[in-house]
Amino acid sequence: MERQPSILIYKGHPDKFKTQLAPTFDFDNIETYMEIPFEFYLELPEEEKAFVEGFNKYIDGDLKGSRRELAKAASKIPEAKYMFALVNFILGKKKEAQLLMADFKPEWKRFIQTWRVPILVVPFQSGDKALYVSIDAKGLQAFLYLTEGKTPEEIAFIMGL
Repeated sequence: MERQPSILIYKGHPDKFKTQLAPTFDFDNIETYMEIPFEFYLELPEEEKAFVEGFNKYIDGDLKGSRRELAKAASKIPEAKYMFALVNFILGKKKEAQLLMADFKPEWKRFIQTWRVPILVVPFQSGDKALYVSIDAKGLQAFLYLTEGKTPEEIAFIMGL
């Protein structure tokens, strides 16, 4: 059974998770929702609501719903644009992901505030290892390589991982 790329929502500060190769493991993102107090949520701008909804729909496994919500926020929120690119990649829309990342400027204040870091997990063809793509500088380069069609094995070699 070939494993498909997926997003691991890492619970912790972004500085603690670097782009790397590691053994493939099964994971469950059940407890990583972005929880916003209801009273505060009501006051949020629409794009902030869409970002939270898109993030949480991904956790629920609703990729198309996640994509729809993240699209509403992608032009105003860097984290939403990044998550939108990741979800497009997982759905097989590599060209769309590549276009989203073409002029991307990373700003991670929402991920830092919520301690929710999306890690793209792309298994090797062998299935025993995976490329874990974080939001660090190496990860952004690795993700660009993925959108260009390079395999995780090729990226690991190119980047010396």
